Amino acid sequence: MGMNITLFNSAEEAWFWFMQSHKARQSGAKQSANQGDVIRPCEPTDILKILERLRRHRRLDMNHFRVMRHYGDRMLAPDPYHAKEWHASTLWGEAMEILEDVLIAKDIVISKLSAEIIDFQQRREAVSRW
Repeated sequence: MGMNITLFNSAEEAWFWFMQSHKARQSGAKQSANQGDVIRPCEPTDILKILERLRRHRRLDMNHFRVMRHYGDRMLAPDPYHAKEWHASTLWGEAMEILEDVLIAKDIVISKLSAEIIDFQQRREAVSRW
């Protein structure tokens, strides 16, 4: 039986998954990230290693990490239309853009181009059924 690996749709989705996995592990959970219905293309430690590399190469700084951690704990991205969250939203957007490029290159996040091709194929198949 082949495994169906489900890529993340965005860096944000991968980040929230990482934060949930991290919280579960801190609470004493011993389960692997790839047990259950959805098989992911990586383990939480893979995301952590990527983040450490981005920090070492100064692509992300501590301000990015503070925002990522704070909003990751809340499982909600900062609201750019809320005055108190505007700066955090800017940092969040920068971090997610940088992280997404790396996660796409590592086949953890589906590329936007691939998603558009799949959507186009699905629309074409739906039209041909008519």
